[in-house]
Order: sequence, then C-alpha cells, then structure tokens
Amino acid sequence: MITLIPVDPAVHGARIARWLRSAHVTRWWGDPVGRLDQFEASGPGDHAIIARDGTPIGYVRWETVDPEALAAVGLDGIPAKSIDIDIFIGEPAEAGRGAGPQALDLLFKHLRETTDAPLAGLCTSVDNHRAHAAFLKAGCERLTQFDDPAFGPCYVFVRYLR
Repeated sequence: MITLIPVDPAVHGARIARWLRSAHVTRWWGDPVGRLDQFEASGPGDHAIIARDGTPIGYVRWETVDPEALAAVGLDGIPAKSIDIDIFIGEPAEAGRGAGPQALDLLFKHLRETTDAPLAGLCTSVDNHRAHAAFLKAGCERLTQFDDPAFGPCYVFVRYLR
C-alpha cells in the first residue's frame, strides 16, 4: 500500500540526499545541491515521503506557483494559487510499479481538502516518457510545452482540483 508520510529531516534527510545524487534521479531533477536546498527550505506541510508498506521509496514536494516565474518562461496561463509538484521514486527497484500515480492521487486529494488551488501541475522533460505515463495514469492531462532554461523542452501536465 502506498502512503504519504510526513518528512522528518533528521530521519529522512540522508536518504533523500542519497536519492537526489543517484543517476536515475539527477537525470531528470538536475543538480542535487540545488534540490537539497529546496528540500531543506520546505516546510512540514509542503513535502512528504512516498512509502510502500511503510518503507520509504520516494519523495514529493509542492508549492504555490510564482506567476512571475511562470510568465518568464512563457507559462502565463496557469492560474494564481495553483500548485507546482515535484516527485521522484528514489529506489530504482520501485520505479514503474505504480507508486508515482498512487502518491499523486493521494496528494491531489490532500490538496483538494486543504487548499483552494484551482489546479496542480507537474513539469518534466519531453523525453521523460516514464513520468508522462505516470502523470496520465494519475488523471493529469498534458497542457502545453515550454522551454525550461535548465532542462530544455518540457511538458506541463495538470490536474484540475476544482
């Protein structure tokens, strides 16, 4: 069973750092140092460990979008108060086993109950086909494509919360 459990930096920090440095994560997430800074800056209600039967297997974080930052890369159609989500499965043996879509479903439910966000979105490289399939399986739709300054051509997937 997939669950989202609260992040305890003292307990989970080293594991997340290890995952962020692994090749299968850095391929899509980029520089682990910058991502570790994001992890450390996340509040207790802004990220979670993805667990299968209580064992940590991945990580998800979310934040309210910055409309100015989105407009700077040509994404000016995303409504204010929308949520940006970053997710990865850190344990390579767990990739492709359905944990990502299940974790996203849990997160979408949580966001519907705790925010007034109109939608939640995820961005990934046009080449990250495994992520595309997971996002679609979680009920997302591909909204648009844009050129990310760090990652190149990316798709935006969204799921409407309202």
